[in-house]
Amino acid sequence: MVRHLIVFNTEASEEEVRAMFEQARAVLGQIPGVVGFELGKALGEAPRYRYLLVVDFAHEGVVPLYRDHPLHQAFANAVFRPMAPDRLTTDFVRLYPEGA
Repeated sequence: MVRHLIVFNTEASEEEVRAMFEQARAVLGQIPGVVGFELGKALGEAPRYRYLLVVDFAHEGVVPLYRDHPLHQAFANAVFRPMAPDRLTTDFVRLYPEGA
């Protein structure tokens, strides 16, 4: 499994972030190989990034398919990027424990 992680800041309210997340699940969940979603909020007084969006992929081969998929491109350009201009994105594969 691969975890596509995006930490981000936004001027949007928490309710708007939750609505964006539900839209992301509905739209991006249609892309083959996307197997899960999570939304998190940072703890602490002044975190560098306030929110975490996780999209789980079945395997590494999904990364380029997801990146270039028209549903992802449309959602990212019309919804996510305008809402979250301050963001950091990376993909992780589990190293240890193997198979867990």
